[in-house]
Amino acid sequence: MKRVITCLFLIVFITSCERIPRTSQEQYRKGIKAALEEDWGKSSTLLEKALEGELPPKEKEIAKLTLADAYFNEGNYENAALNYEEFLELYPASPKAKDALFRLGVCYLNLIKGPQWDVEFAQRAYRTFKKFMENYPDDPRVEKAREYRKLAKKVLAEHEVYIAGTYDMLRKFTASIQRYRKVKEKFSDVEPMDRIEYLIGRAYYYTPIQSKEEIDRLKRSLKQERGRLKSSDPEEKKVAENRIKLIEKDIEDWKETGRKNREIGKGILRKVKKNYPNSKYAKKAEEILSGKKHLEVEPVENPIKHSIWWKIKETL
Repeated sequence: MKRVITCLFLIVFITSCERIPRTSQEQYRKGIKAALEEDWGKSSTLLEKALEGELPPKEKEIAKLTLADAYFNEGNYENAALNYEEFLELYPASPKAKDALFRLGVCYLNLIKGPQWDVEFAQRAYRTFKKFMENYPDDPRVEKAREYRKLAKKVLAEHEVYIAGTYDMLRKFTASIQRYRKVKEKFSDVEPMDRIEYLIGRAYYYTPIQSKEEIDRLKRSLKQERGRLKSSDPEEKKVAENRIKLIEKDIEDWKETGRKNREIGKGILRKVKKNYPNSKYAKKAEEILSGKKHLEVEPVENPIKHSIWWKIKETL
């Protein structure tokens, strides 16, 4: 009886061993077969193992791209991106390089969290689709690449609006002005100008709030420095006198900045009201000019929707 059991065990063991691909070539063939059957998990596992061993150059190239595609179709965009990057670095002249480049851009889009977070992947997506359009201008996917590049650019624009809004919340309007102006200069093709002009005008208009806070802070410093004038140390008194002059100048500068920016803000808000009469921002501009406060932070938009849509077959 023991001999029968032992024989059965050996048969099962030998049979199971035969089902497990032992060599890189076997793993490669099984991995490609699994990909053709759309068994992406099995394909990626086998091809990872195959690439750890020795493969002929052509098979290695096919395995690398198929592995990236398997991760892509599985929704594992991080590993897909890593493998597409390696494929493009190793095989830039491959006929499949354009497919890898396009899908790499799609991976980056899927890895974008939104404008409130780090926008490294949005920058990569923008650069990747730009490169695709430049390198393959006759490819039928150029229009889709242009659309995807625009999505990435919109995320970058909204990121700037988000940072500017944070400055607004902190009442650092001179800083938010710079950010909003950057959006106007670099992202006018993806941002509605009624919105951006309004935000620029509002930041200018409310700069006196920041000016007052800065002047109050400077006056506290001024009081401390004037106290040091009573020191018996001549050097300390001299330092205090110099600092007092600088602080007094800063106070005057902030007064002037507040006054000038208020007038600039009025002008911009009047233009918003005139140029965009049907915009909600025209109404807000009019309310601000009439004395109503609008200091709410502008909500940002996330144009990237994480859904099955990004896995459309046209990306093949």
